[in-house]
Amino acid sequence: MISAVTLANARACLLLRVVLMGNRSFVLCALMSLLAFPVLAGNHEWTSGWGMGVSEFHVSDGSGNEILISCPNEIEDGYVSATVILFGERYGSDLSAQSQFDVVVDGKLYLNPFYTDCRVCGEIFRDFWEDFRNAGTLDIIAGDRKVSFPVNGLKSSLPSLNSVENPCKSSW
Repeated sequence: MISAVTLANARACLLLRVVLMGNRSFVLCALMSLLAFPVLAGNHEWTSGWGMGVSEFHVSDGSGNEILISCPNEIEDGYVSATVILFGERYGSDLSAQSQFDVVVDGKLYLNPFYTDCRVCGEIFRDFWEDFRNAGTLDIIAGDRKVSFPVNGLKSSLPSLNSVENPCKSSW
């Protein structure tokens, strides 16, 4: 996955090449690209980040399959949501029957646990969250696809549900 910083660096390199039209611009562009390398999405380990008022938690299995959990820091901006990409197909935690995904934590199936827009759904999310943070194994199921994801760094990246630092709130 290419980050916004990497794209901005590529645009800056193009501008420098046009302005300088020399070998110095090539060297400078190469150095800028190396500086951007650390911001590429990590594989096999959960990471957390923040931007534009949203905390995000992410993992990739190294084969293009990803989980992204988004948590607005202010309730008026929304509630927890999640997106997964499995074999190039995007699935989300909304109610669209074709886009939903389920989560299996240590063999226990949770049906669309990031959808929280009903009272029962909110309860399911609260039960799910701590099991999810403490997962020994983690699988995502969407349609007829099932992918196992790493749990390295999961507990240290995701705050406890009742932590004041946890922006991931249920709508109920």
